[in-house]
Amino acid sequence: MSIRAGILGVLLEQDAYGLQIHGELEERTSRVGRINVGQIYSTLDRLVTSGSVVPADPTDDGLPRYRITAAGREEFSRWLDSLDPDAASGWSDTVFMVLLVASLPSQDTSAAIDRAVAVWRGAADRDVTDLADHARSRLASAALDWLEVARIEAASLARPLSDLRPRRGRRPGPAPQRQRHQAGERAL
Repeated sequence: MSIRAGILGVLLEQDAYGLQIHGELEERTSRVGRINVGQIYSTLDRLVTSGSVVPADPTDDGLPRYRITAAGREEFSRWLDSLDPDAASGWSDTVFMVLLVASLPSQDTSAAIDRAVAVWRGAADRDVTDLADHARSRLASAALDWLEVARIEAASLARPLSDLRPRRGRRPGPAPQRQRHQAGERAL
């Protein structure tokens, strides 16, 4: 999974701020709660440094937004052609890519799925000489089956970025240890 490419994909649709990008990636790729928001911000800093993203006009309440550049568009396009079924993350990268691209109205989902099918078909067609090869062949067959389902379902996934503002700040949880300790001292 490439958070970097995911950020660029979201920015292809419109300028966005960090927490918005985080929410869009989690929602669009079914990874809710599994993407660290700090990783979004550090990756945005690297994207600005590399010239793939530039600062855009802030939101009405001052949140910094980002805009993709021509270099960022080229980087995203290269990422679409980078699937590697032999990589340890090959399957998760495929799922992330297809779910993301299918959810972006500006992208050609059919072309992305065609590229993924070609990559996984190549993996499925390799000679099986040992148990590890057999596992890779079965994974490739499963990937091809899923990609055909994705081709059918993809049309219903495209949607614009949400206008809803994600809640900012920390999620509610137990009081930090220090506060509980101080509360206990006051009770004595």
